[in-house]
Amino acid sequence: MATFRRARESDVERLAEIHMAAFPDPRGIDVRQRNLLHNPFGGFEHLVLVEDAGALVGHAFLFPFEASFGGVKVKVGGIASVGVAPEARGRGLATQLVRHLHVLSDRRGDAVTMLHAFRHGFYERLGYATTSSRKRLAIDTRSVPESWRALARGCVRGVRSGDDRTLRRLHERAAERATGWITRPKRFWEMLLARERRMTLVCDEARGRSRGGALARGYVAFTISQAQLHAETRIEVDELVAEDDEARRALLGALAAMRDQAAEIVLEIAETDPLERALVDPDGRRSGTEAVEHALGEIVGGPMVRIEDVPRALAARGYAGSGAFDVVVRAEGGDEADGIAVGVRVRDGRAEVGPARGPRARGALQTTRAGLAAIFYGALSATDAVALGLADADPRVASRVDAIARLPALAPVDTF
Repeated sequence: MATFRRARESDVERLAEIHMAAFPDPRGIDVRQRNLLHNPFGGFEHLVLVEDAGALVGHAFLFPFEASFGGVKVKVGGIASVGVAPEARGRGLATQLVRHLHVLSDRRGDAVTMLHAFRHGFYERLGYATTSSRKRLAIDTRSVPESWRALARGCVRGVRSGDDRTLRRLHERAAERATGWITRPKRFWEMLLARERRMTLVCDEARGRSRGGALARGYVAFTISQAQLHAETRIEVDELVAEDDEARRALLGALAAMRDQAAEIVLEIAETDPLERALVDPDGRRSGTEAVEHALGEIVGGPMVRIEDVPRALAARGYAGSGAFDVVVRAEGGDEADGIAVGVRVRDGRAEVGPARGPRARGALQTTRAGLAAIFYGALSATDAVALGLADADPRVASRVDAIARLPALAPVDTF
């Protein structure tokens, strides 16, 4: 019978062994022990262990996050580093561990749990839904318009002493407008700012337009990578944060100005972002194939999200419009008699959740708990959910839900 407990520092050697078996990347034992003890998102106090027959056989983090959904900060349980020892696999221990984390998350009042899945199918069986995909573009540095490079010459500079506060302020404001960006803890910022290979450029108010002194409007953080000495180099963007479209164009123009050194810029953007349509020959230095002549990058899956308490989750986030709708959450087996029916009334961006207004099957959005998570936290429109068979609703009901509950696509910059 599996049992669960909090971690102790005396566990760290055994935990690092389990971690190495579960995540067999090049990191050594020392690095793994530091990550378990002093993770930038939280320490040992957030690590939950599973024992079987008295032996320590697994671990997982449950971080207490806040993330913005609809312009409102929502309590999120961030699940990470789910690992089970090789000798204990195949016993269902990982499933039991994740379900225990759901109980802990629900007890402390989280609206949802979120994770970056090693296998989507495993977590789908536990009620998780996929969220927005992202586009990972790999574009020629020469493809960025010259006008963007001209913008950069007027406002982009290197990072200066004291800019750490500026970067934090810009990120916090961007997170409020975005979907699913977590609030970064102090330790995580310290880790980012200490990275030796991470470079940062800042976009200030353009010269001649300053409103009482330079005002930072955005920044881009990146690394320049090279597989081996004298090989082609590429700029890999960690994050690009901009207060307005002009600042974003200027920051991309500044990266493109390094075209004599770097052949390519790699960056992830939201699936709905039309950036590549402004570029000229973004794949300029690459040859295509008979099937795909112009490959501009790849599609990257986003995190997964799960709802524990339906009324709490529907009330926790912000909304774009006002109005009312009913939701019927079917039991996973499809038996509506065991499901949940609620009425949602939204005014001034906030929702009140109570009893459904009418019969369950009439005029309601009907879906599973996973479908609900995809629509209300994964930025999937109700209309698309119906088209994909993930929900049932009259087209007018789906359109009304979309008008009230729409979210910008998820494009998170931090994994955990």
